[in-house]
Amino acid sequence: MIEKKSLLGVRIDRIECSLEEAIDSLSKKSNQLILTLDVYQLLKVKHNKKLKEIVNNAALVIPASPTMASAYKFINKKNIFNKKDLLFFSNILSFAEHKKMSLFIFGDEEKYFFTITEKLKKIYPRIHILGSYQKTKDTNVMDKAFEGFKKIDPNLFLIYMNFKKSLFWFHKNKDKLNNRFFMPTKKPLDAFAGKIKIPELAIIEANREKWFYLRRNLFNVFRIFVYIWFWLLVIIEKLFSKKEIATTGNSTNL
Repeated sequence: MIEKKSLLGVRIDRIECSLEEAIDSLSKKSNQLILTLDVYQLLKVKHNKKLKEIVNNAALVIPASPTMASAYKFINKKNIFNKKDLLFFSNILSFAEHKKMSLFIFGDEEKYFFTITEKLKKIYPRIHILGSYQKTKDTNVMDKAFEGFKKIDPNLFLIYMNFKKSLFWFHKNKDKLNNRFFMPTKKPLDAFAGKIKIPELAIIEANREKWFYLRRNLFNVFRIFVYIWFWLLVIIEKLFSKKEIATTGNSTNL
């Protein structure tokens, strides 16, 4: 159901079932890390050995960009399921509500927790929100917090920190945790908190949100260079993969 694949040497998954079935297949184990990768995050992981290790050991890694899906198809001539982070988060919460799961929020910015939880209660009333907790550098306090996390045992543990920081935090503390699903959710929860403005879901689904973000910040136009660099790497991978196939074929014939 879930095939571990890769793009530019970074783990992504190809699922041949519904997203709900894929997640449900993971529900019998603990400490399952579920995450999405967009182009920028994938490039960060590619150049960071520790991040790559964490991503490789995750339970589910979904490409969060149609560009990544196109690149995967260009290299492998196969389609791959992709879902943008905001839509993916919405699907996860719908799944959690259908299963009547419990949820907990952990992160850096406590001042937004109330707004976030109130909106979640309103939109997903059947999700049991167990609470929230702000990260602290006090190890004694955190040790007690870890004991509390185990006692309340939330089904879905949302990590409200930046992508890189959230993965490092999970990796460092996973042995102290024993909950079911963990999910880094910085951008989606920023939207719930009102910290960022996002376009309507219909615009995101149609992949037309680029103009929305460009109007809000003209410097976003420079992101095109990131995509140019991404596609250059993809073309190089395509060329080298062809050479490897040719070399293998020649070796077999000898």
